[in-house]
Amino acid sequence: MLKIIISLLCLIIFLGCSNNNSVVSNPVTGEKKTPGMFSKDSGKGVSLSDILNPQSSESAVNVNGFLWRASLNILSIAPLISTDALGGTIITDWYVNKNIKNKRIKIMAFIKTSELRSDGISVKVHVQKLKNGILTETYTDDDLASQIENSILNEARNYRINSLNK
Repeated sequence: MLKIIISLLCLIIFLGCSNNNSVVSNPVTGEKKTPGMFSKDSGKGVSLSDILNPQSSESAVNVNGFLWRASLNILSIAPLISTDALGGTIITDWYVNKNIKNKRIKIMAFIKTSELRSDGISVKVHVQKLKNGILTETYTDDDLASQIENSILNEARNYRINSLNK
């Protein structure tokens, strides 16, 4: 039984290694493609050699560095639960400000672009109030989120100005 399974696996692997370099043309557009093993066009996709020998000078960074640093700096008042530099996401834990009684907040910042733009960041602030020893349902505070966004944008602008002066 084991010999049969091994033989079938070897046959499948051997058939998958075929050297079919046929070119298929689209009858409507006339575009010619070479089919790949797992795609309709072998020219698209990632091969093992692309992974081992990257020759592309394209940047994989989708997040503006100034916005990222400014967001970390502004949101450092609260403990951070999660940060994703490649995805541009920062999530804080619930934070209680000692000057504001009976309220806690949780902040989520999303950097959406690799450029320093005013719409490049989105902040959501979730608030819970303490009433009679019980936390209320969570609601969002758009005014506080807007203030935090503006603080982050101002900080990012200052980082950019300081980097140009060096």
